[in-house]
Amino acid sequence: MASKPNLLLLHGALGSAKQFVALKELLKERFNVHTYDFPGHGGKDFAEHPLTIPILAEHLLDHMSEFQLIGAHVFGYSMGGYTALWLEANKPGIFSSIMTLGTKFNWTSENAERESKLIAPKFLEEKAQKYVSTLINRHFPYDWKQLCKETAHLMQHIAKHPLTNDEFGEISCRVRICVGDRDSMVSLEESKHTFTAIANASLLVLPETPHLFEKVDLNYLSQEIKRYIL
Repeated sequence: MASKPNLLLLHGALGSAKQFVALKELLKERFNVHTYDFPGHGGKDFAEHPLTIPILAEHLLDHMSEFQLIGAHVFGYSMGGYTALWLEANKPGIFSSIMTLGTKFNWTSENAERESKLIAPKFLEEKAQKYVSTLINRHFPYDWKQLCKETAHLMQHIAKHPLTNDEFGEISCRVRICVGDRDSMVSLEESKHTFTAIANASLLVLPETPHLFEKVDLNYLSQEIKRYIL
């Protein structure tokens, strides 16, 4: 019997590998499923510098090299998808295929500033105490407030140094850009723009799907992942 392909699941900003427990269960029959926590997430040490996509990609590549995952397929949610695309654009041949969901591409200084305010620790403590509890538990024993501040820096850095059409053009592996039709953070237009900039890409719109990963229909998503990769 042929060995199962490796599939790496990458979480989004302020997320962690713990969010993929149910999805991993749905995929494990067909794939060797691997998860990974980016620096500062899921109880993992922070990086030596404030977070940027290049730093996230560097740590991810080190992890993939250590665990012999070069050539794996990858599903990246939000920031995880952006990081995978950045890595493949800058070091072609890392992935066999990339599937993203809810990845924002149209970063400007204005929307980076707006999103940064929504994850400011003081704002969250005043307006979203339940989410604060989630962050404390998700990233224990490290400081969720530091992670929020570094995530704000990350978004502002992307706005100043976004992936360009030329960089997307360097990606030669298969790519599928997925966006939910109820996603209030990521537009269909920016997803279409990115998919047309990548030579071997396709676009999938998920019905009745908002941005928040916990609201995604995992049965539907797992079937689409299997259908695309296999």
